[in-house]
Amino acid sequence: MTLLNVAIIGGGPSGLTLANLLSNFPKTVNVTVFERDTSPASRTTKGGTLDLHADTGLAAIDAAGLRAAFNARSRADFSSSFFSIADRRGKLIFRHSDDAETGNLRPEIDREDLRDLLLDALPEGTIRWGAHVSSITSDGTLVIGASGVKESTMDKYDLVIGAEGAWSKVRAHLTDSHPVFSGIGGFEMHIINPDSQYPKISKRVGNGLYFTVGSGLALTGQRIGSGAIMIYLFQRMKGPSEPQELIDRCGSDLVRVQGELKKRYENAGWSAEFLEWINAADPKTIRAWPLYEYVLPDGHVFTHKPGWTVIGDAAHVMTPFAGEGVNAAMRDALELAKRVREVANLDGAGRAEALDKAVREYEEEMFKRSRRVMSETMRNKNAMYADNAPESIAEMFQELIGGGPSA
Repeated sequence: MTLLNVAIIGGGPSGLTLANLLSNFPKTVNVTVFERDTSPASRTTKGGTLDLHADTGLAAIDAAGLRAAFNARSRADFSSSFFSIADRRGKLIFRHSDDAETGNLRPEIDREDLRDLLLDALPEGTIRWGAHVSSITSDGTLVIGASGVKESTMDKYDLVIGAEGAWSKVRAHLTDSHPVFSGIGGFEMHIINPDSQYPKISKRVGNGLYFTVGSGLALTGQRIGSGAIMIYLFQRMKGPSEPQELIDRCGSDLVRVQGELKKRYENAGWSAEFLEWINAADPKTIRAWPLYEYVLPDGHVFTHKPGWTVIGDAAHVMTPFAGEGVNAAMRDALELAKRVREVANLDGAGRAEALDKAVREYEEEMFKRSRRVMSETMRNKNAMYADNAPESIAEMFQELIGGGPSA
């Protein structure tokens, strides 16, 4: 039987999940992942914590046979992990934790650890490191890196899948539609040793996620596996360049940026306790972060093109305010892999037609499924940055999942 040749552009969670789902089974698919990083250790931005859901991220982990490896790296101490919402002065509005009795469990794993376990499970040689697809020509030729090395896809790959994020070159090959600025932007920074240096902050955040919101701003603390706390400062903004413009105005002096951010929250009425979160962060970790999304109801939809498709953020980038991005991406990988593997067992002249039909079916299912997730994310974003936040958020989550200040 002739192997089905698949190229995956991008080695993030969705691309690596798909590579595992296609590779780690009876050999019918040959997978090549094009990754811009030069090695597994070369990435400097690691990302925060993810919680995987039973019917999406965890289902993909299980289908790839990676649950044991996942359990070894993930955190599932639900008794001390809370999702909390407070106002600017620390009044607790809402608290929720996963419930082992009802099976509502969403184990957490750092993005870096998830990537490592997916990489470790792949056959040697699957990843082409340092192979950044900088553009794709009209005839489908991949242009690799600054050197402009070209690689034709027409005869080499039966399917090329874009998994390289919001600004996917594969998506640009399929459609002119692109993400738009969400109206929300801000900064990420890290408190490196909160337990020993900032025990009050450590106690307040706990092992979960702690939001403080009001007047169109949000200050959030999130525990990660190393014990550090990620601090996120987001607010309504007029344009995506505003976070970087603040850094530029400060002459790239990140200590000065930190001071400007503290002043911004102080002027908006945040208590001294939460202003200390900003002070406690290591200024060297400050990163500007504008948030993008597709416009509902159909901004993410594109016309099918034989031999090409997209998954994850390349298909439906959204803001992080529902915690669904990586889960939706891994569900994409699961749904696409299931269909591709069925076709890979075929041989002969009809396989190309069957593969095209399978990819069409995946796209139609993905459009509908992601529209629901994007709608939920949009609702959460609007509630979080409403003028009456945090009450608007508490009301929304109370209706959805129950809970309260003493839950």
